[in-house]
Amino acid sequence: MHGSLLLPAPLILLLSLFYDIVSGTETLFPPAVPLAVRSPVFNTWVDSRSGENPAQNWPVIFNDQHITGWCGYARVDQVAYHIWGDPGPGSASTWLGTTITPTRTIFTVQAGPLELNITFLSPIEPADPAKQSFPGAYVYVEGTSTDGKAHTVQLYADISAEWVSNSESTAITWSSASTTNAAYHQTQPSTPGSSFQDVPEDAIAWHAIALSQPGRQSIIATDQDLRPQLASNATSLTLSSDLTGTTGFIDNNGKFPVFAHLVNLGSVSTVPTTAWALGVLRDPITTFQNTARHSYWWSAHATIADAIDAFISDFAAAKTRALALDQQITNDANAISAQYADLVALGLRQALAGYELTISPSGGGGFNTSDLVAFMKDTGNSQRVNPTEGILAMMPALMYLNASMIGPLIEPLLRFQQASAAGYNYALPDLGSPYPSVPGNTANNMGVGVENSGNMLIVALAHARGSGDGTILGRYYSLFQTYAAFLANNTFSPDQQTADSREPILDQTSANITNLGVKGIVGLRAMVQIAEAVGDKAGAAQYASLAANMTATWTDRTKFSSGSSTGLAWIYQDGSSEGLMYNLYADKLLGLEAFDDSIYQAEANGYSTSNTYGVALSSDSNFMTRSDWTLFTAAALSNISASTRDSMIAGVHVRASANGTTNGTFANVYNVQTGAGIEQGVSPNGFATPAQGAMLSVLALGISNKTISVPSSLMHPSGPGSSSSGKKGVNAGAIAGGVIGGVFILCVVAFLILLFVRRRREQQEAGTSEMTQPTRPYSNRRPPPSMPSIAATQGSEAAAYGGGQSHVPSEVAYERPFSPPAGSTVTSSSGAGRGYMPVPVGSPPPLQPNRAYSGGAQAGALPTKGGLQLVGNASGSDLSSRHTRGPSDALSGTTGSGVTRTTRSGTEELRTELATLRREMEQLRAQTEAPPVYQPGT
Repeated sequence: MHGSLLLPAPLILLLSLFYDIVSGTETLFPPAVPLAVRSPVFNTWVDSRSGENPAQNWPVIFNDQHITGWCGYARVDQVAYHIWGDPGPGSASTWLGTTITPTRTIFTVQAGPLELNITFLSPIEPADPAKQSFPGAYVYVEGTSTDGKAHTVQLYADISAEWVSNSESTAITWSSASTTNAAYHQTQPSTPGSSFQDVPEDAIAWHAIALSQPGRQSIIATDQDLRPQLASNATSLTLSSDLTGTTGFIDNNGKFPVFAHLVNLGSVSTVPTTAWALGVLRDPITTFQNTARHSYWWSAHATIADAIDAFISDFAAAKTRALALDQQITNDANAISAQYADLVALGLRQALAGYELTISPSGGGGFNTSDLVAFMKDTGNSQRVNPTEGILAMMPALMYLNASMIGPLIEPLLRFQQASAAGYNYALPDLGSPYPSVPGNTANNMGVGVENSGNMLIVALAHARGSGDGTILGRYYSLFQTYAAFLANNTFSPDQQTADSREPILDQTSANITNLGVKGIVGLRAMVQIAEAVGDKAGAAQYASLAANMTATWTDRTKFSSGSSTGLAWIYQDGSSEGLMYNLYADKLLGLEAFDDSIYQAEANGYSTSNTYGVALSSDSNFMTRSDWTLFTAAALSNISASTRDSMIAGVHVRASANGTTNGTFANVYNVQTGAGIEQGVSPNGFATPAQGAMLSVLALGISNKTISVPSSLMHPSGPGSSSSGKKGVNAGAIAGGVIGGVFILCVVAFLILLFVRRRREQQEAGTSEMTQPTRPYSNRRPPPSMPSIAATQGSEAAAYGGGQSHVPSEVAYERPFSPPAGSTVTSSSGAGRGYMPVPVGSPPPLQPNRAYSGGAQAGALPTKGGLQLVGNASGSDLSSRHTRGPSDALSGTTGSGVTRTTRSGTEELRTELATLRREMEQLRAQTEAPPVYQPGT
């Protein structure tokens, strides 16, 4: 049993029954409960809406669109009771209640004189990647007679082939086999398909039982023939099959082949634990960068049969581990509140079901277990692979269980971008779609560049702080520098959008969202610690200074007074706007201290009242919200206002438990007034989304940070005698190249001066001026009246996200330009997207810092183009200083007024080419370094 401590079976039964009793009365009544939830395709629930008996409904795939045939019977004194599923023959058992723990769902039913617990166990194994990655689940039955007498008992379970195709007309094959410890059936499509949305078309479904079970019968037959045999009153039950071959269809003219196992317990008054196992396997999981990726469990088992045998043999130990983990998580969550413990129990399995850990072949039939890449399907939403906002939302669950699991999720995003020729200077939003294909994403996603760059910096640091492993920080430091530079230049840009803009029902298309500003600032604060971890002290100092200035600017634009209290605006300088400032959570989780307590208090002040089902995402979200972002916000406010935290948790709990008015699996998008979500079959609806890992946001705050260790070969020390790669020494070739490059640069500069003089003369002769051109409206934007969009002077630099027009961020200014720290390197775009652009010196955009707001009072209108004025500076000093940026103003970084903005110079182009060459060198070096390591939990 893999060295695990095994307890006697009677003691295990006693512990499980005791745990379920002491867990208290049922307080959660979700519209659907999880049964077998282990992967994106092995993700089955059962409806329990409007007080329906969940033990008498057919299980369905996560989106509530397709039945996954699975049922069980208890045959007591020749009377057959169906105890889960909805098979026709036999009598219905009486449902007594449902208990949900982090790893288990337990139905308590009365089947004649027997009271039975039917437990659906989806193991969570954070300390063992082989066990965690194997998509298997258990169902087990135990109980006792209520009359104190012995009764003859047979227990039965079967599955259909509906697990392996959306279409009931799909041709299938099947087989039966046995191993040392298990008997099992398996079925799969005759012709596998590579694309699907929910039910897989390229998988094997299996159903197994221990060979040692008493009176075991394993059989494949049609449901119309086999189940009536159970309902007969025969005292001696020998099952027979009406199938003679091994091929057919999922539905054969109303007859479904089913794969069954029966156990005959004889005459008993106590039903001993009787277990079955089932699973849905795909291999390979996907192909990434032309390499097949296989689930990690293949490193521990040579064949599927070996894996099934081990899974059956491990049942008793797996159950013991599950009980212990349930107890630990529930105790921790109950320390917050019973309602919080309910949400954690409901959300954890579906979060981990989105996580698939893979390895690559090593040749000779082996696998490279050090090459870890994990994939996450945006289940219930877009089918995107590894969306950064989804990883961010899932992150608290992984931080709590085993933070080393985070690294493999961001590894493929970083690896793809480093190898991509697209050269975007912001983080990619995902690896493309639809799952299970992983084509990568080379589209222009600049409009969500701040969102995704901030997400990647936050999650990368969370992985390092939680696991102590800084390998990813060192290997991809140049990419992280690129992301930080993008944040520095674009955090306050009106064309930037949050990830929520992808969901039309949330209506998040406003410009100038303050919460996105938090993302940018927190991302830069995360970069401070990343730079420190890799030895770039100079870079860390400059990132820290820049982030502090940005925080001051953000506060001036966001914090407002209303009577005797303060609050935070959702849209810059619009005191009538409000929303969930969920990006503050990362500041608290990582201890970044980007914002002081007054900001958190101002945020808490806005939640004195809420709707029945919680707090809306924002004042312009049509009363829609997201439960994951609600929990982020609640956790962020824990230290400031526990009552506010608990109130927000209560709102999510009310919705999660509203089975009379809501539908579907635990969705994260719904209306806070009515509780209504998005119906089945409509995407996105958030059904079974891994983003519900955010339910563990409060628990993750209690995880201790570890000292980050970066391999010496991946350090990037800055300062005298250091290079950005961390290696000392003088390179004569580099000196010679520098001399030649210097001569070339002088020639280029001379040429550009002549070109500039010539162009200036042409502009004067034409009598044109950039500042007189009309402002172009933003496509798909609705800027608030208090802060109109500020169009920049170079509208062709980038296309707005989601629209056909091109725009550039507004000219946000800080005390000094953001430039690569001394002794370090900030890589820039190789041409695609928007290249690196230093932040202009001078002062912030024309926003009125320290302005007091009253109710819906709005800031004055801002001038555009012709009348563009910059007021004050990032620190709020010298607010009377103004200058007008004319057509000859440059973003050169020099101080003073009236600086010239021109197109990119030849020197900048050359700098870009050199940066590109450096990045290619980094890629070559990365290929020789060890990949990230999944560290088993302790």
